Amino acid sequence: MVNGNDLTVVHSLQRSLDYTAAILLLTGQITIIGVFVRPNRFSLSTGGPLFGGKRLEGINGSKAVTVFIDILDIIVAVLIIIDEINVTGSFVSSSEFAINVSGPIFGYPKVLPALPIEEHTFFHTIVNNHFQVPSELMTKLRGD
Repeated sequence: MVNGNDLTVVHSLQRSLDYTAAILLLTGQITIIGVFVRPNRFSLSTGGPLFGGKRLEGINGSKAVTVFIDILDIIVAVLIIIDEINVTGSFVSSSEFAINVSGPIFGYPKVLPALPIEEHTFFHTIVNNHFQVPSELMTKLRGD
């Protein structure tokens, strides 16, 4: 059975991911690199050199466009910090990584902490069936 502490831990982890994304946006380590449009909603994709991609800049080095992109990054970071949008997923390709952010203001459902026991059991089964952790590592992690 899932208790309130489990949900608090999951929510704390989700907010930590949000804050990390916001800090990376504010420091210029990542930037908006794309938009995913779906019926009745959209999400922003963020990435950059830190994740193996390129930083989005103005065409032909246009300072005005680059400043505009930086302003958009700041707005997105603020929306993350005030919990209007959240990290909703990631995209991994052969050479780069991106974080997607969205929320109700973009038509995307609010990210809520969830840890249903059925999903946890299913996840645990999949991990046990497909990934083997060396017993020495488990002993070290448990502190036995």
